[in-house]
Amino acid sequence: MPIMMLVLCRKRELDTIVDEFGDWQGEGVQAKLYGVTAKAHDGFILLEWSKPIPERFSSKFEKDGDILDFLTYDASFPPGAV
Repeated sequence: MPIMMLVLCRKRELDTIVDEFGDWQGEGVQAKLYGVTAKAHDGFILLEWSKPIPERFSSKFEKDGDILDFLTYDASFPPGAV
């Protein structure tokens, strides 16, 4: 069951961060979609993890000033389920 992660970042750092995730494909992560949000013009990246997310990624996201926020969810969770 894949784990999905939505990452919000500074627009100017988007390409650099996407390239960095390309280097981490051996860790089980793949950038599925990325771009710029319509209203705030922030960068976003939708990641799919085929393996458990390593702890160092969570700590990196917490400490990296270019990562504005992130959300992790189980892709097998049925839509509309509470």
